[in-house]
Amino acid sequence: MPLRLKDIEQDGAPISFESKGEVTVRTGPCSGSQLQANKIPLDGRHYICAGKIILKNGAELQANFEINTHTFDFLERDSVKIYIEKERAWYYIKEDELYEILGVSKEDALPYTWLPDKPLNYFDQGPYPMCFYETVDE
Repeated sequence: MPLRLKDIEQDGAPISFESKGEVTVRTGPCSGSQLQANKIPLDGRHYICAGKIILKNGAELQANFEINTHTFDFLERDSVKIYIEKERAWYYIKEDELYEILGVSKEDALPYTWLPDKPLNYFDQGPYPMCFYETVDE
């Protein structure tokens, strides 16, 4: 179900999204502080980031997602939300409705790559794969 901005504004829901270039460091289950550093450190903490998702077909989409720096898989795939301007709504990447709005099949969209607006302090500057630890079906 999309998170529509009008519903969030109307209901005063405690939902917010990072703006371009913003990163929040999780400091507790429901709290955080803005990261002031120029790069996201690989310090074992949890971050909420503005960035982009690049679909397999090359489409680049504004996104918010969470990363954990205690593992080199980084991305928490269930946290990925895509902003669709014409809908004024955020969609979780797993929502079928997102692909209908984009006019693309999941097969043409996945796997995606991702890139935070603020770079990771990592030798590879991305974009990064959807999953560093791909499983192989036997």
